[in-house]
Amino acid sequence: MKIKLAIISLALLFLWSSASLGQDLDIAKIILPPDLNAPNANEQAMQNLEEAIAPLLDMFGFYTGGGLYHSAKIHGLGGFDVGVRIITMMISDDQKPDLPFPNSDEVNGGVFRGMSLVPLPLLQVSVGLPGNLEATGRFFTYPLGEDEKEGNITLIGLGVKYGLIQNIVLPRVAVVAAYHYLNVPEEFDFGSVNSISAALIVSKGFPFIDLYGGIGVDRNNLEVDLVLPPPLGPVSKKFEKTNFRGNLGIKIKPLPLLFIHADYNFGGVQGFNAGLGISFR
Repeated sequence: MKIKLAIISLALLFLWSSASLGQDLDIAKIILPPDLNAPNANEQAMQNLEEAIAPLLDMFGFYTGGGLYHSAKIHGLGGFDVGVRIITMMISDDQKPDLPFPNSDEVNGGVFRGMSLVPLPLLQVSVGLPGNLEATGRFFTYPLGEDEKEGNITLIGLGVKYGLIQNIVLPRVAVVAAYHYLNVPEEFDFGSVNSISAALIVSKGFPFIDLYGGIGVDRNNLEVDLVLPPPLGPVSKKFEKTNFRGNLGIKIKPLPLLFIHADYNFGGVQGFNAGLGISFR
């Protein structure tokens, strides 16, 4: 029964994510000032852009750094872990800014106006390697946007985990690092997103549950390339942001090989992750 409930919950979050990703991400529309011919219209648009992009950097960083681990244990050579992760960012008031120079009250709040959660699913596979190492691959693709602004965003992530302490008596300790590349369709107003994440993990295993936690950092780079209507013209700019995070979680092992996990993330951005998968050795 618990397994069925977990699967249903993950499915509902997946369906909810489709609604979240349908949000209008027309950055050019969001940042336009009320008077395009005003002497300081370009300056106003750039100030709006800064306000609108910051929450997106939070989301991409939280998403690429979230759900990377559910244990500090390293799989043995040939061991594996495969499953689905649902990474959910909680939208705070800070991520729904009142733009200083909005063209319309409808765009106030930026990209996440009217939203409270952004759940996003991905597939994740980890494989044990020699030398107390474990490699991880992550993948996600999904349609984004609405009307003319529509296309698939694709995330590819590669990571490595190294076991510092792997004693079955003591809590296990490991470090993990990952690089993610998010490809965004040309229909949108921002290009590729690159993210580097790293974390220190501690976990303790018991017969049917594991407890785990970690502290980490996410460094994100986002490039904006858009064309504003005359007389403002094209805008090309790079943004960078670093967020620190901590998390605490629990993994349940109801059957051999099967696991369900969930954790709460706190720090500059808050949210929670959940996952369901199979782990061998």
